[in-house]
Amino acid sequence: MLEASEAKELIDEAIERVEEKEADGARAERKFRERLSLLVGIFAVLLAVVHLVGAGLLRENVVDTIRASDTYNYMQAKKIRQVVLQVGAVSAPAEASARMVIEAAALNKPDAKGHGIAQLQMAADALTADGIKAGEAGEHYEWAETALQMAIVLLSIAMIASSRAVALGACLVAASGLVLASATYLHLMG
Repeated sequence: MLEASEAKELIDEAIERVEEKEADGARAERKFRERLSLLVGIFAVLLAVVHLVGAGLLRENVVDTIRASDTYNYMQAKKIRQVVLQVGAVSAPAEASARMVIEAAALNKPDAKGHGIAQLQMAADALTADGIKAGEAGEHYEWAETALQMAIVLLSIAMIASSRAVALGACLVAASGLVLASATYLHLMG
């Protein structure tokens, strides 16, 4: 039979072991939450970088689209001038008619400034293509942003629920966003 002092010692040791386990659990929980907090910060910084690059591409898309429109408009104005000169040459006196035909033909010829009608067409087409590429890349960055935002929300849920599975899911979602952003940056996405 146990004496009272021995029983008390056994009870005290059992209580101490339970308290140590609880303290270890609390330390592990705190460490888990600290790591998740750090990940939230890292993902937020990455989100800001991805947003900055994506917003720049969308601005580039708008600028290229405006420049293409301006170039097409200039080309159309030159075509209209060409038609007016050709029509005017039909009813003008011979000397004026010859000048009009020469001037109308000159509008087609390439020049050093790139203002020939064919040159303008090629420049406008190139600007349009560049704008489309920038817009598509901007959309890829938007998807990457969304993945990083979702990852941050999932990490918040993981902190509240103390769920390693949700934290892992958040990391996988963030990784997919970073892969998409990196592939876009390296021009691997077409």
